[in-house]
Amino acid sequence: MQALIVGADRVRGVRDEILRAAPRLGIEQVEHWPGRKASENHRRVSNRTGLVVFLCDRSNHMLMQNVRRQAEARGIPMVFCRHSGAQVRGLLEALAPVKPA
Repeated sequence: MQALIVGADRVRGVRDEILRAAPRLGIEQVEHWPGRKASENHRRVSNRTGLVVFLCDRSNHMLMQNVRRQAEARGIPMVFCRHSGAQVRGLLEALAPVKPA
């Protein structure tokens, strides 16, 4: 299973926090969509995705709607936050373990 980070150009801190929680959440890898290109507004979330971390202050509303619609339809947990490793850590700690897809 993988996690998807949506938004921002540099996500090392956020990626590190996801990888820190990865064993508990069943995450094996992390994918990143910067969200800068208009074509990313229409991308499909992978079937392997089990968690979405959306960086609100680094993304556009149309991209958020697309990703959220897909995540809700497939029951994928989604975390909304600012571009902050500390905030991501707190949100991931509150998440229950993710069930494998």
